[in-house]
Amino acid sequence: MIPLFEKARRLSLTDTELEILEYFEKNIHRRMFSSLNQVSGELYTSNATIVRFCKKLGLRGYNEFKYQVRRELEQLQHPVETAGTLIARSAAQFRDNVDALDAGKLEEIADLLTSDRSIYIYGGSLSSMAAKYLHIILTTLDYPSILVEWQRLLNGLVEGMDPHTVLLLVSAHGDAERYLSVLRKAREKGAATVLLTCQEDSPLLPYSTISLCTNDENEEYHQVDVNPRLGILTIIQILIEMIARKKELQ
Repeated sequence: MIPLFEKARRLSLTDTELEILEYFEKNIHRRMFSSLNQVSGELYTSNATIVRFCKKLGLRGYNEFKYQVRRELEQLQHPVETAGTLIARSAAQFRDNVDALDAGKLEEIADLLTSDRSIYIYGGSLSSMAAKYLHIILTTLDYPSILVEWQRLLNGLVEGMDPHTVLLLVSAHGDAERYLSVLRKAREKGAATVLLTCQEDSPLLPYSTISLCTNDENEEYHQVDVNPRLGILTIIQILIEMIARKKELQ
């Protein structure tokens, strides 16, 4: 049995939590690629209930739960990861991510980025690649924005933000707490804050005007961040295409 499932069996579970556990135990290979919305729909329960079940197991949320089970399953079976297996897994994750996107929120973000407000785009470490890509395209389309790649600079800039400011922050990794003071201050200043993350229980969510969460997995290999950020890059690409079409209609 998967060690995480054995741990769950030793806990005091509610009837609903036991139903969630049994759902994953049955046909585990297929359900490890199910999105949070798919699981909640099939079990007729809320996303929050499933996330609470994951936290009861000592995990941060549903994405980490799926990653942990997949890893333990691989350790038990020692499968050979072929190109076909990796492609199938990536395709399933991509579909899950696209299906879960909120079109209304995307429209709101596109409107903010094409407004006459002051636009700041921040991404640290590897997330800076997604932030930089968005910044380059916006600038090319004549929508001025300021790219920020250093947290100290961001900490200083937030002091001058006001209701005419938009701050788009990309924070894929699980160390989001270091940005709490920034978003709190931005909120106090009346700025609109947009958060792109893959941490579904991120402490930054309550301080974001608009937030989108992807199913990218925070993984490390020999202490190297190997989170692909494909979900976040997909959101960036969709926003770019929406903004480009807005430009055509002007």
